[in-house]
Amino acid sequence: MTTEPSTTSADPGHLDGQTVAVTGGTGNVGTAFLRQLGLTGVHQVRGLARRQPPDTAPYSSVFWTHTDLGTPGSAGPLREFLDGATTLVHLAWALQPGREPDRLAQVNVDGTRRVLAAAADAGVGHVVVMSSLGSYAPGNPADRVDESWPTSGVPSSQYSRDKVAVEQLTREFAAAHPDVAVTVVRPTLVLQPDAASEIGRYFLGPLLLRGARALPGAVAGAVPLPLPDDLHLGLVHADDVADALLRIIDRRADGAFNLSAEPVLDPAGFAAALGSRRVPVPRAVLRAGLSAAFHARLVPTEPGWLDLGLGVPALDTTRAREVLGWSPRHRGDHLLADFVAALGRGDGGQGPLLQP
Repeated sequence: MTTEPSTTSADPGHLDGQTVAVTGGTGNVGTAFLRQLGLTGVHQVRGLARRQPPDTAPYSSVFWTHTDLGTPGSAGPLREFLDGATTLVHLAWALQPGREPDRLAQVNVDGTRRVLAAAADAGVGHVVVMSSLGSYAPGNPADRVDESWPTSGVPSSQYSRDKVAVEQLTREFAAAHPDVAVTVVRPTLVLQPDAASEIGRYFLGPLLLRGARALPGAVAGAVPLPLPDDLHLGLVHADDVADALLRIIDRRADGAFNLSAEPVLDPAGFAAALGSRRVPVPRAVLRAGLSAAFHARLVPTEPGWLDLGLGVPALDTTRAREVLGWSPRHRGDHLLADFVAALGRGDGGQGPLLQP
């Protein structure tokens, strides 16, 4: 695996006839990816999830395997799932329970280890692993970094630590299997209106989520936003991430790819996107408040998320644009406004994770 231009073909034309296996196909990115993958010339799409999705598009045309990646018993189902697959797209990731880091690591890190071992046994030719902005080391949030920035993570963030561990496993896999094209995808925060309820449950919890839905739009827009000076938030729509994944498979492009839309939102841009006004709050005060709320079980979001969001630089996406021909269709500020509006309405999708 390399962050330099791919040593495999970067030309399109590799999708037709493929058998593509997707873990985490019922989540935010997974659902968006299945929507687009179903419109291509792939031979077969396989999905792996813990729960059976509804028999509706985009899930109904997928051949499903059900298992919990956090258990050793998933090894057998994984072998069946990947037997004969030409490409693996590993999207599965657990965000909760945030108060049980060992359980999260069992799913995210140990689960990835099992997935990669099964891919090696099955002879999968292209392995795509979903990582994140969260794998990157801290830096100036106002700067932009390319894929060569250190992936040592933010130690106080459980999410970041697990992403770092998964990237290390992926590097070891790539070194042991030089004949396999290995790709790591590092998006910033991925949103879509259909995932509003899912993401709200993960980060706000039931109390704040009910409060957000109870406020009329006009009232919500008048609520001042407590934002620190060092906020620089990049966003990307799940459909644009799905488009990048298709381009990666179609070109059999290896290496790492950053994904983020423009503009990166500073405090003023964040408030403007929501039609609100910003109240400056020191980072330490905001963190202390989040920590107190987390330990009082008012929110499920551990304070490491704030350290991650305010400590990591924005993403330079030049490589994705040049190698993949990728250009996001959704602006970050418009996406934020649409997502928050969907959150207030209680919107969601049809999948077991996306349902309101």
